[in-house]
Amino acid sequence: MVLSFPARRNVLALVLAACGSIGAADADIAFQSPSGNIRCDMTRGAPLAVQCNLGVDVQSYTNRPASCDGDWGTTFGVGQTGRGQLVCVTDEVLTQQVRDVLPYGSTAILDGITCQSELSGVTCTNLEGGGFEVRRAAQRIF
Repeated sequence: MVLSFPARRNVLALVLAACGSIGAADADIAFQSPSGNIRCDMTRGAPLAVQCNLGVDVQSYTNRPASCDGDWGTTFGVGQTGRGQLVCVTDEVLTQQVRDVLPYGSTAILDGITCQSELSGVTCTNLEGGGFEVRRAAQRIF
């Protein structure tokens, strides 16, 4: 695990939950944006190596699939390979956990997946270029 933070900032190690079903004790890295609006978890061996949940003013994705009985449109994930994706969340693991702050301009890296914290939001990308960008006003998967 590699964390890259500005030299003047002291940020502690972090904790995780992915796919709405892995507990915090299974986490490798968990962080939140300085605003507290975006909460992300990074873990090894989970179907989604990174998962971010956000409180939003505007949801880009509002058409909940019939197969989703949980929250839709505010949780994004990406695996070691492939595109980013929306996640159907059936529990509150990501929103309840206390996390350390990943300062703006800082990066968290786990097994080749990079999450960059910026004033505009958080972008997470795997080695294939798949991932997602989340911010209060808009979200996208790629």
